[in-house]
Amino acid sequence: MRSYLNRDLMTGALIFGLGLAATLYAQSSYQLGTFRTPGPGLFPTLVSSLLTLVGVGLLLQALLAPVPETLPQFETRPFVLVMVAVAAFAVIFPYLGYALAVFALSLISSFADDQMKLTRKLVLAAVVTGIAVLLFRGILGVRLPVFGMGGF
Repeated sequence: MRSYLNRDLMTGALIFGLGLAATLYAQSSYQLGTFRTPGPGLFPTLVSSLLTLVGVGLLLQALLAPVPETLPQFETRPFVLVMVAVAAFAVIFPYLGYALAVFALSLISSFADDQMKLTRKLVLAAVVTGIAVLLFRGILGVRLPVFGMGGF
């Protein structure tokens, strides 16, 4: 008998459920408006609806894909490093700003891949930091402190 209960199915169900819950919340709590005059609920509804569709796609893929004979082993090291990276971001951000927090997040989480060289990890962290600063500060105009509490 084929077991449909696997990690891909659970991931699809989780993303579908979160997307659907967010869509229903946005629809019931905020006005949608129109595309010409968008209300506060239009963007959250669109994003959460797309998340719901991604969840449906993942569910279908999990149901139609062949089930592997053995389950992959859980790797503790990458999981712990990503959790430490998120905690480091939370600790660093209020004191040193989001540029250094994003750099630390990217650098620490890159150590989950033990085959990447240190120079590539540093370059990756620098590029991700540059993209984050450009996106949030330059394009979106979000007023977060880039360096320290005062920002620049």
